[in-house]
Amino acid sequence: MEKKIHFILIIASITLVQDSKCLLQTRIIPGELHETITLNINKSLEYIIDYYNENQLMESFNPLRIHVESNNSQNSAPIIVVVRQKQAVLSWKLPLIVNSGSEKQQQEYMKTEQTLCYDGSKERINYTQLYYAASTNKSVPVSSQPPYVTISTLSDVNVTASVSLDVEESFYILPNVYHEVTVSPSTPRFYYYGFPQNLSEGHNYDMVTVRLHSDSDVCMTVSIQNYSCPILDLNDDVTFKGSWQTVSREGGLTISRDNFGNGFFIVFVVKGDDYDCTGKEVSILDRTKKIKFAVFPTISYDGYSVAVLVTLDGVMFHELWIMSRIRHRLYLLLLVILKFVRWVILKITIPWILAGNPEVCSLGDSEDYDTLDEAESQHEIILTRANLYVSDLSRRTHLLITYHLLTVALFYFLPVIQLVITYQKVLHDTGNQDLCFYNFYCAHPFGFFSDFNHIFSNIGYITLGLLFLFITHRREQWHRDTTFDRNYGLPHHYGLFYAIGFALVMEGVLSGRSYHICPNHSNFQFDTSFMYITAVLCMVKIYHARHPDVNASAYSTFGVLAVAILLGMIGILEANLAFWIFFTILHILGCFYLTIKIYYLGCCSLDRGSFQRVFQSINRDYRAGVLNVIRPMHKSRMVLLLIGNLLNWMLATLGIVYRLDFALYLLALFMLNTVYYFIFYIIMKLLHKETITPLTLIFLVISLTCAATSMYCFLHKSIAWSQTSAQSRTYNQDCVLMDFYDFHDIWHFLSAIGMFFMFMVLLTLDDDLSHTPRTEIPVF
Repeated sequence: MEKKIHFILIIASITLVQDSKCLLQTRIIPGELHETITLNINKSLEYIIDYYNENQLMESFNPLRIHVESNNSQNSAPIIVVVRQKQAVLSWKLPLIVNSGSEKQQQEYMKTEQTLCYDGSKERINYTQLYYAASTNKSVPVSSQPPYVTISTLSDVNVTASVSLDVEESFYILPNVYHEVTVSPSTPRFYYYGFPQNLSEGHNYDMVTVRLHSDSDVCMTVSIQNYSCPILDLNDDVTFKGSWQTVSREGGLTISRDNFGNGFFIVFVVKGDDYDCTGKEVSILDRTKKIKFAVFPTISYDGYSVAVLVTLDGVMFHELWIMSRIRHRLYLLLLVILKFVRWVILKITIPWILAGNPEVCSLGDSEDYDTLDEAESQHEIILTRANLYVSDLSRRTHLLITYHLLTVALFYFLPVIQLVITYQKVLHDTGNQDLCFYNFYCAHPFGFFSDFNHIFSNIGYITLGLLFLFITHRREQWHRDTTFDRNYGLPHHYGLFYAIGFALVMEGVLSGRSYHICPNHSNFQFDTSFMYITAVLCMVKIYHARHPDVNASAYSTFGVLAVAILLGMIGILEANLAFWIFFTILHILGCFYLTIKIYYLGCCSLDRGSFQRVFQSINRDYRAGVLNVIRPMHKSRMVLLLIGNLLNWMLATLGIVYRLDFALYLLALFMLNTVYYFIFYIIMKLLHKETITPLTLIFLVISLTCAATSMYCFLHKSIAWSQTSAQSRTYNQDCVLMDFYDFHDIWHFLSAIGMFFMFMVLLTLDDDLSHTPRTEIPVF
């Protein structure tokens, strides 16, 4: 009764004198829950609504939600709303101004809703009561502090404001239960999740994933904030606290109890337009967004450990099996390391220091022929013979490509790893989860790493690459009879195989440590760089088998790769029409240049006398008969080049017409040429009545099987680095293997196995010629 009298008495006006001409009247009125209060205010009159009604508020202990609406307020003199609570002060203006992501336009909203700040952690919430209340849709018995609401304006004319206060229902979130909510730029919402106690069920409730889905493309921000006041839930400040990401249709965040011991708020704020989600200024006009979200526990600690151990056992099986068959394994391993170091010093470092200059009529490495007469004789052999044999083109000893690969890998890896680790630190410091394009539905943190499983799944590349290096070394030890190897079989130059094995190792290192730490459109090229290198090295090795002396030097090989990586970087950042035209012209000219070089086995040059030499050649052939002009001397080589050029022209046409994703297009370009030349080589072997050993066939079948299944996994992508982060999250998917790996992880495993066995095919492809005189092995 005394409190009611108190409310009646405070209705009296309080007059504040600003100056002798202007009076501001402040009127204090009582408010009740679920009651709509309509006020007329101007610059001389403001209202304070006192919601102090203890009996009514004690009936509900969920947070309170205030609704403020006006139909005639102006941006030049807006209504100012100030809500004072025990723990915080909340204020905003009406109309509410929401800026666009591109900052080129603004949206005005005349209706606003805000959930008032509520810090239940100060009240020692009982989790048993919390989950009982959430499951029965009842309130939690925690006392709530009533607010004071001030409504004012500086408008010269009367403006109308309607105010109401209600209880926020379903505020407490249960795990594994979906909740639905509707939000807009002027009506944000947030909910509370507290980490439960003593819940096992084979899952880890100390680490949870918030998943949300919407059928609308309206852009919004979801934020995870500490369970404390203030809660930042406006477009201008929602990214200033906690972890956040932009969302269109799918979203996901992983949260640990270590970072949010008292639980956390899930905050939903719709943006004024869709620019931050799409990168385009075109937006959906209806900014209302319906969301369905839930909190799920992650994989248990035991499940996490089992997945890691099973992976280690699987990828190390071949290594352990091979090593178990060798006596004194540790001694042998040390011996292999010492021999490898010795090989690097004797066969790479010293020859690189002592190497001379390459001859004009060769595409090969720096070591050339003993005398000028020998070089001239070799030049005549290449240009005049229609049928060449490997013995004519096998006078060199080794390549320097492994040394250059090691150097490139070192200088490429160090700044890249520094960059992505900086990205990861910025993500942790700012909470901006738009920086890294993870599959948030299957991202398992481990220590510093936010997405450990996608890093760890690259272990197959590293271990199988090391295994291939070991096998190559053992194979090199078997070929110690230099007299026999000089006259039989193809030349055994293992430098390229060492380079290929090391490239596989570096693919795993750069993919796992330099891309998947924080994948995005800026560092995708680090994931593909050694794919380019591997593809080129395979092509060089296939060509090297029959043309050991007529091959690309290490300098020219890595020069081409450097240009390819540069073009890849430009294509990722600025793949406009002008760039595509430039690249297509460069591509076609490059094909023309390589066609000439390959057809004439490097014994030609493009200079001012080229056209004169071509004219003289045509004139000479014409005198011998008209058909000689169009009849190639090397038919199989000409067919190879014509089909290869046709495939490249088709790919170039597709690229410039459809403006494909340039990074993947460039990778497809290298892979297509590698696969094509490999198929051509197999066909030519069969046409020359050569055989393929059963072991090589087994390797080939395994490789093709892994390639087919891995491509299926690759096409079921879980992110899209070429799009925005919000668009990338629409591809997020659940783990499909051991509740730990997704399709992209499986792609890592299968592609690593496929590449390893393809390298084994290259290593053993010509074993059928091991006892064939080199003078009888044809060049094609």
